[in-house]
Amino acid sequence: MSDRMSQKSAPSARPTSPDRAALRAERRRLREAIRAKRSLLRGRAAFEKADERRRFKASVSRDKANRAYQAALTAAERDKQQKQQKVAAQLRALDNDQQNSEARELRLLREQFIDNALRRAHLSVKELNGLGAGLIRDLAARGIRSAADFTGVSRGAAPNGKGGDVMWIHMASGHRVHINGIGEHRAKVLVEWRQSYMRRAEERAPKRITLADRQRIEDAVKQRRAELEAKNASVEAVANEARTEAKRVLDATLARLAEADRAADRAAVAQRAQYDVAAEELARLEDQLQASYATYGGLTFSGRLDSRSARPAPPAPARSKKSVQAPSTHKPHSQASVDLPPPGPVSLAKPEASLPRAGAKRPGLRWLIPVVFYLISALSGTPVLIGAPPSVAALLGIGHLAISAFIFGHWIRRRRQWKNQEAASRMPKFALNVIWMWLIVVVEISTHYD
Repeated sequence: MSDRMSQKSAPSARPTSPDRAALRAERRRLREAIRAKRSLLRGRAAFEKADERRRFKASVSRDKANRAYQAALTAAERDKQQKQQKVAAQLRALDNDQQNSEARELRLLREQFIDNALRRAHLSVKELNGLGAGLIRDLAARGIRSAADFTGVSRGAAPNGKGGDVMWIHMASGHRVHINGIGEHRAKVLVEWRQSYMRRAEERAPKRITLADRQRIEDAVKQRRAELEAKNASVEAVANEARTEAKRVLDATLARLAEADRAADRAAVAQRAQYDVAAEELARLEDQLQASYATYGGLTFSGRLDSRSARPAPPAPARSKKSVQAPSTHKPHSQASVDLPPPGPVSLAKPEASLPRAGAKRPGLRWLIPVVFYLISALSGTPVLIGAPPSVAALLGIGHLAISAFIFGHWIRRRRQWKNQEAASRMPKFALNVIWMWLIVVVEISTHYD
């Protein structure tokens, strides 16, 4: 009676199965939603890598901006130092320039005084011994009227190239002239006359500049010094402006990069939140799908078999108890009742296919490489033997086919042993030796008839 009650209560504990079409539609919806969420979450790794690259590029941009700022500061300081050194050198040379200016002014003043004195010294018969009025007129006709009109004399070839050397008078303008009648003696008189006037003019020439000239030179030096000092101050101002501009560019660049980083960080936070929500929804959908399978099982044939095999086995039918008497010659033994065990549940699942043993290793496909090589060699007649008898070529072809058949037969046999879980599943070691031995024989024969 208790067995019947348990049989009746067992089916009532299982939940009522809903409509199969609705259940399939719900599970299809869950699977599609799960695929969509997983497809969305697959992009999270690429998003994180892209965000990491973005942060790295931002740091590189900040470093680049800082390096540009430092380079601008260095360039401004270098330009300032170069200009200051140039101005300092000009200031140091200013005192020497004043002295040089005074010396130059004095030299110009003396040259002007001497030139005026020589221009006042006119040629005259009284002062030039040996030169008559005719020669003086000839000299005046050629532009020599005073001691300032010529600078000296020299000996040279005649103008027409005949008559030997003559005396040439060098003009103040730079060219030279020859006056007929003026030889070496008269030329010497001219030079000595000019030198006497030159010595007297140099003795009477001023030995120092005037106070007005000195004041004029000092005023020019002061003005130049003030210009250089103003230039030195402007150099510092230009350097400060360059530093300020570099700082402004750096601040603007860093502010722009910071704003871009903040915007990108906000977008990244929002995207991560979306990924987190998608992950939570994926977990919820997977739980719903798993709960559906746990509650109602699968709707396929194998799922029904699994659920049917999981059902409790029905009780065994009641059998009549049979008495088994042991043979005895004196008195009968008491009857012993034997109860048969109830049959267990019958499993309709297919038996699992036998898998190869873990220790067995199958021969690889690389063993087919020499098989294909020797078959192609046999079909193409490789190697080509020049001057060899036909029997040798036939022997090589037969050898190629024999080696290919030998290796392929062993390979097939070992593959079958591996599938049947037999012990010997690897290729024999001598197979590799056979391949190389035959290759050496072929090479020797080809070199002999080459």
